[in-house]
Amino acid sequence: MEENPDQLLLTFVVPCYNVEKYIQRCLDSIYSCGVPESRFEVLCVNDCSPDDTAAILERNEKAHSNLRIITHEQNRGLGGGRNTGIREAKGRYLWFVDSDDEIMTNGFADALSIALSEDLDVLCFNYCRIDEEGRELSRHVVFGETPVLNGYSFVNRVFGKSIVYHMGYVVRFLYRTDYLRSRQLFFPEQVHWEDTVFMPKSILLAERIASIPQVFYAYRVNPDSISGIFGKAYPAKSIYDYAFCAGRDLLHFSEEVKDDGLKDTFRTTAIQKYINGFAIHLLRTSKQERKRFWELIKGRDDEVKPLKRYMDFINRLMLMPLAGPLATTIIARAYRMKQRKTIKE
Repeated sequence: MEENPDQLLLTFVVPCYNVEKYIQRCLDSIYSCGVPESRFEVLCVNDCSPDDTAAILERNEKAHSNLRIITHEQNRGLGGGRNTGIREAKGRYLWFVDSDDEIMTNGFADALSIALSEDLDVLCFNYCRIDEEGRELSRHVVFGETPVLNGYSFVNRVFGKSIVYHMGYVVRFLYRTDYLRSRQLFFPEQVHWEDTVFMPKSILLAERIASIPQVFYAYRVNPDSISGIFGKAYPAKSIYDYAFCAGRDLLHFSEEVKDDGLKDTFRTTAIQKYINGFAIHLLRTSKQERKRFWELIKGRDDEVKPLKRYMDFINRLMLMPLAGPLATTIIARAYRMKQRKTIKE
């Protein structure tokens, strides 16, 4: 495709919430890539952040003419911030960057060059993990080099049995902006696990997708982030969203999949990992969070009841109004005793 010299090549979509400690590093990494500012824009979505994030963004807006700030009137979560970016982006391509992470120095120019030369809908690349100071901890290489394929051929060629897990991390993908808009690919808002269905859907629907082995993104291991919290013990809201939002949506999406093998994979994952997966997270969390979980499911029969038929006995038991809390307390104690015994051994 011939390049239009007047069109922005890329929009960085950076949702921002409570990241005063990291946002400057994130922006510095973008602006240190050696690409003229006239060819890209940085779209920062302030999602009602209560700390000094807004002030930091405003200082950067004065320093960089290609930085735009959009402020939400009410908090819409990470999915909402990304959706605003999809709708407002002016670049031919779009890169979702979490505001506590960084991009690699070579990432911008190299990724764009490949995407533009192949006229891709989606470009996939790898990432590394960094610590609080930006030191590299490890590299996570899922993707190798592939030819340009359609989405179904790409998935069957690249991914193994852990298909949904490896499809995660939306920050590892460069998207053609018009592709996302034409396919109406948006994130659910005000929920955790917002990319559970977005990721496989955005890959499978692509007509031109390819992957490369380079590492272009640096994911910061931040104990205060959503993923950092998830690594310890899930709060009630994320446990609920895991089964009754992400699990439900993935189950519904499986019916849209045209490949029978992939359809079965997504359906099985939705039922076994997500819909039946909340029980183990409920056992691992605190008594206070379990109480909050049961408060969440009250009056939500329209979301919970249709999924009960896919659950095993233990999961259904934990959802019973009277027996559930008592049964969960007993099972949780037994689970923790077993964990302590395993650690000692």
